[in-house]
Amino acid sequence: MKNSLLILLILLFSSPVIAGDSSSDTLKIMSYMTEVKSQRSRGTCTIFSTTGLLEALLIKKGLAAKDIDLSEEWLEYLAMSNQNDEGSTVNRNIKKLRFFGMTTEKLWPYVGEKWTDLDSNPLARSRCESLSGDKLLSCLFGHQNPELLRGEDNYVLEMDEEFFHIREDAKTFMNDMNLRSRITKSKSYQIEMSEAKRLLLKGTPVIAGIKLYYGSWNHSKTDKFGIQKRDKSLWYKGVVGYPEAGSKDRRICDERGGGHSIIIVGFDDKKTITSRLLMDDGSWKTTTYKGVYYFKNSWGVKGFGRDFKFNGEPKPGYGMVTQKYLNNLGRFYHLPLK
Repeated sequence: MKNSLLILLILLFSSPVIAGDSSSDTLKIMSYMTEVKSQRSRGTCTIFSTTGLLEALLIKKGLAAKDIDLSEEWLEYLAMSNQNDEGSTVNRNIKKLRFFGMTTEKLWPYVGEKWTDLDSNPLARSRCESLSGDKLLSCLFGHQNPELLRGEDNYVLEMDEEFFHIREDAKTFMNDMNLRSRITKSKSYQIEMSEAKRLLLKGTPVIAGIKLYYGSWNHSKTDKFGIQKRDKSLWYKGVVGYPEAGSKDRRICDERGGGHSIIIVGFDDKKTITSRLLMDDGSWKTTTYKGVYYFKNSWGVKGFGRDFKFNGEPKPGYGMVTQKYLNNLGRFYHLPLK
C-alpha cells in the first residue's frame, strides 16, 4: 500500500500537465500575432499558418518588431520546388525554412492568383514557359522556376536578377537569425494535444491541421453540397461546431471535404459552442460542446470571422472551434524556435 501511494505521488508531481488551468492567456498570445491575411484562391493555408507562426515566435522572443511581414510567396515557392501538386505540409514548410531561410513580403509580395497554365498570368509564361512536365507544374504552383532555387549565382543572375536578390535576402535572414540552430531539427513537428495545451499555457501558439467539414464551418459549400441550410451569422462570427457521426456534414465531407491549417492562439475548457446539424435520417440534432480553441485564420477579415470578438474586443479574421473537432479529427504542430 505504501509503495502504491509513493508511486502515485511521484506520478502526480512529475506530470507535465499543468493542473488548475482551464484556459490560456489568449489575449497575450494574440498580441504576438501579425495582421490577418488572405490566401485567396490558392491552396496555401499551411504556408500562411507556418509563416504567421514564425512571425509570432520571433516577436515573442524579441527577435523581430511587431510589424515584421514575411513572404508567403517565398515559402510557397520553397514548398513547391519539387512538387507536382499544390498542397504542402507543416513539416515540409519548417524543414524548408531551416535550410533556405526567409525573405520579406516587401521584397517578394504574395500573389493570390492560382496559375493553372501558362496563360494564367503574363508572369507565368515569362517564368515557366521553358519548362515541362513536373518542373512546369512546380513553377505554376510556386510562381517561379524551381531550378533557380539551387542554381549557381551566375546562372540565376542571368535568368532572373530580381529573384537572385530575393534568394540572397533569404540566405541573409537565415544566417542572421541562425535558423538552422534556432529551429530544432526533427523528422516530424507534430505534437500531441496535451503538449499543444501546455505550450499554449506557456504563451506559445501552435498550428492545427484539420479536415474541412463545411457544415460545421457554415462554409459556402454547405449549400453547394446540399449539407444543410447555411447559417451565415455563425460564419461571420467565426464559430465552428463539430461534424457529428451520422450527420450529412460528416458523411459528405469525409468524401469531398478539403483540408485546412490554422494557428491556435488559445483555449478555454469552459466556453461552450452550440451547433445544429442535419442528420442523414432527416432529423436535426442540436448539441452543445464544452471547450474551445481560439485561432487565427488565413481567409482575410471580410468573410469568416468578420464579426468575431474576444472578451468584447473585435478580432476580425479570428475564430473559435470546438475542442472536440480538433482533438478528435485534427493534428497539432509546434515550431520549436530556441
